[in-house]
Amino acid sequence: MTDRIAIDAEVMARHISKVNQVVTSVGLATSAARSMNLGGGAFGLMCSFLVAPAVAVTSVAVSSIESVEEAIERSAKELKGAVADFDRYESDVEDHVASIGRRLDAGGR
Repeated sequence: MTDRIAIDAEVMARHISKVNQVVTSVGLATSAARSMNLGGGAFGLMCSFLVAPAVAVTSVAVSSIESVEEAIERSAKELKGAVADFDRYESDVEDHVASIGRRLDAGGR
């Protein structure tokens, strides 16, 4: 176990970029699923009874894909927030340490 926490903002930014690429890919899947048209004889006359169940299943699938897309988008947003929080904290600590150094240089005044 380590007693040190190290966050590399550049590595995290690359990871966030990859997560955003996944969001884009899932978005394409969402668009493709939404654009499916099962009406108009998609199954032919003999299998037309399949249209209603297929539409129902497609609707559930689209909903599921949309939920996944939203969850991944939320993950990317939260990762960005975490990196910003760590950067802000690091900056605050650096400022505090610099302030202590200035006071020590000034003889504790």
